[in-house]
Parts: sequence; structure tokens; C-alpha cells
Amino acid sequence: MTRMISRSAALILLFALICLPGCARAEEAHAVPAEAGTEAAAHLRVSSPLAGPLSRGLAIVAFQTENLKIVPIYGEAALKVTPRIGHLHVTVDEGPWHWLHASAEPIVIQGLPVGPHRILLELADANHKILDAQTVSFEIPAPR
Repeated sequence: MTRMISRSAALILLFALICLPGCARAEEAHAVPAEAGTEAAAHLRVSSPLAGPLSRGLAIVAFQTENLKIVPIYGEAALKVTPRIGHLHVTVDEGPWHWLHASAEPIVIQGLPVGPHRILLELADANHKILDAQTVSFEIPAPR
């Protein structure tokens, strides 16, 4: 048993020594300080939810960003990174609250009642400053 643990520990250490420094270099290559005013404006494009899932009460909203990468990194230091990074603020039906979406995966909302709905997507920088916004409207149909 001890031999197995030692072997596992040795493999983990070997992985850490070989792979992690390379990962750090890769991160550094993609995350470099930005020069003020050198990046193009960030934009958000939002697709309408797919009809098939809507018929089951499921809203799947795909989106794309231009000149901004969606990642879960926040704060003042993140504003100095290029390419620009940020996240989305998601508000459903003009509610008084929103949530943060920090993934490039589509937004999935389940459990909305039958009827019309609106989702506001706000593209924000790492300090939550809104850079662009799009609203998508759709209707959850009544079950047949």
C-alpha cells in the first residue's frame, strides 16, 4: 500500500514539475498587459432560443462575443490583461436581480412559466462595467 502511495505521489510530482511550468508560460503568453486604448470595442451577439427546447419549457440562449473572452476572473488587475476578459450579467423578465455568467457555454433557463419572456444579457468587463447589451424575447408555448 505504501509503495502504491509513493508511486502515485511520484507521478503527481513528476506531472507538476513537467507540466505546470509550461501551463504558466502558456497563460503568460495569452495574458499580457494591455496598452491603453489599443483594443477594439467589445460586442455581444445573441441568438434566439431554440424552438424545440422552448416547447419543453427550456430556454437555451447561445451568444458570441467579439474582442472579449468570457472567463471567471475579476478585479482591477484583470482590466490590464489582453485579450480583454469579462463576463455576462443575465436578467430575466426585467427582474430586480441578475446573475453572473462566466462561461462561453450557452445560458440555460428552465422552469419559466408559459407566456412571453425577455432576457437581458449585458457584456461586462472584469470590474462589472457594461460594455454592450442585447435583449432576446421569446415565448414559452402552452403544452399540447
